[in-house]
Amino acid sequence: MISFVYFDYCALIVEILLVISLIVRKMMRGRVNRWAFALLVDIIISTIGDIAALELETLGPGNIIWKYIANTVCLLGTTMTSVIFCGYLFAMIGIWHKVREKKHLVYLFNIPAAVIVTLFVVVNPFTKIVFFIDGAGDYQRGPIFYVLYGIAYMYTVVGYCELIKYRRLFNRLKLISVFMVFFIMIAASIYQAMKPLHNVQLFFTAAAFVIIVFGVLSPEERLHGSTGLYSMNAYIQDINKYHNLGTPIGVTLSVMTNYNALIEMLGYFTVQAIIIDIARRLEKWAYESRVDVDLYYLGGGRFAVIADERYKENVLTISQGVNAVLTKEAEVGEMLVKVMNNVCYIGMPKDIDDPDFLFSFDGRLETEVYSGELRYAEKLFDKKRFELRRDISKVIDRAFTEKRFSLHFQPIYSVKDKRYVRAEAFLRLNDPDFGEIKPDLLIQEAEKTNLVHAVTVFVIEEVCRFISMPEFLLLGFEFVEINLSPAQCMWSDLLPVLLSSVKNCNVQPKNICFNITDVESPELFSKMKDNIDALAQIGFIIYMDDFGAGIFEVERIAKMPLSGIKLDRVFVKEGLKSENMAVFEGSLRMISDLEIDSVAVGVEDEDMETRLIDLKCNYLQGYYFCRPLEKKELIRFILMG
Repeated sequence: MISFVYFDYCALIVEILLVISLIVRKMMRGRVNRWAFALLVDIIISTIGDIAALELETLGPGNIIWKYIANTVCLLGTTMTSVIFCGYLFAMIGIWHKVREKKHLVYLFNIPAAVIVTLFVVVNPFTKIVFFIDGAGDYQRGPIFYVLYGIAYMYTVVGYCELIKYRRLFNRLKLISVFMVFFIMIAASIYQAMKPLHNVQLFFTAAAFVIIVFGVLSPEERLHGSTGLYSMNAYIQDINKYHNLGTPIGVTLSVMTNYNALIEMLGYFTVQAIIIDIARRLEKWAYESRVDVDLYYLGGGRFAVIADERYKENVLTISQGVNAVLTKEAEVGEMLVKVMNNVCYIGMPKDIDDPDFLFSFDGRLETEVYSGELRYAEKLFDKKRFELRRDISKVIDRAFTEKRFSLHFQPIYSVKDKRYVRAEAFLRLNDPDFGEIKPDLLIQEAEKTNLVHAVTVFVIEEVCRFISMPEFLLLGFEFVEINLSPAQCMWSDLLPVLLSSVKNCNVQPKNICFNITDVESPELFSKMKDNIDALAQIGFIIYMDDFGAGIFEVERIAKMPLSGIKLDRVFVKEGLKSENMAVFEGSLRMISDLEIDSVAVGVEDEDMETRLIDLKCNYLQGYYFCRPLEKKELIRFILMG
């Protein structure tokens, strides 16, 4: 017997070294690490109990109470190892929130464990159904000894079943390491059952925990070298895990907007010292606040804090605490340095439910003006637009399949002729998921896919059909305007598609006007201009759109074959204010000198109409005259006056 006590002593030495390793390698923070630490503590207690029981047994008869206590500690700890290991697997997978959401699962987890503890501590001393000390002072197993072990191993089986279910969350090395633990524990239990006098189970358990520490927890691949916080790699892994599991979490994201400026002013190593100091303050705050959150340094002056579902009631309080730490001035020698950390709270999946967008959200946060106040993701971005961007291909495919696209036309009033002489076509889409989608937003997102060209074809063909209707002649319209984005205008197949459509509908090029928006890049402008020149040569009318809202170089205006310029609605509204009138009048005068049309968009009332007429603006367009209408409604509106 004595020779086998040495296995326990060896196990205890290994376990103490593992405790030191956990502390030195900073593996005490986070739910997974805490479960691992609890598991190690349980194994140590079991080992100490087993050593005490074996040493007492060598003393012969007597010491019955102490033998009962030592064996109870050892056996209860050994049995509870499976329970805690199951909890560790749940934490590693990230499904504790699912267990807590369903009360029956909570009961299924806790009741068997409570039964085990009760039988060992309360019932067994009086009934000896688990184990007993015989007259010779030797330890003997009771009638339900293996039943309790069976209950305990039920936890292990459940934990591994969940691991198999969510196996795609982990790489192959981790899965192999975890399953090696299972086989070691099973082999140790079987050997211990067959050879009761050979007390090697706890030594094998310690060996299994070595595999957990070095093969599963793997802090080296998750920790950032200088700060000691979790790294960007760990952040990506965790966010993807929570997303796949549907676990609600609160993410506090911080971006140091003056990171590069501080490096230029103070030097790289001084700024790194500031980063390390911030990391230490975050760790201290988490410890003093007693919040078990995960802290990350993402590089480039960016920090993140994840609070899991345990803190769903006070995630905002946690974010406010983080903001207080991150916006505190840093000490550099005797100088206080202002660290401009923009801090934002993000609820996942409530605010953002796509990991890729979350990973790029720091770019959005970086552009915000520093204020020191905690920001909220729901106020910083349009969730509907993001969801549309994500599902744009599905939305457009569905629109074509279910014939949800339509065109509306807004008439344009001629000041000279005192009647409506043309109309602008607007694309409309009422999607079952996103509702009415603004055409500008739809085209912007569609440009990121090849489907934008299918939309272009639809608009051109619908306009041509409208112009070919007999009723169109009765309207007395000169032309119908089609809006082309730069991407649509640069499309290599634009001319062939356009010529085919006008030929099929017997439409004259002069009946179609294209509203073109400018671009910032000279290279893109050059590509766009090739198609513009070709359109003008064929006989299509070309207008410049959104004047006053973007990049408009006089040189480009002179080079383009323009027949008119449309003044942006905001430019019109602001330009009519007394303090801006000189700029607005100058713009109209320039357009007049170029001998091309001026069209004021966004006319909302009679006063705007009167003032624009006084300024000799040629054409007026806006809700004051008419909202965009379907073609049948437009025909009725024009013909019936």
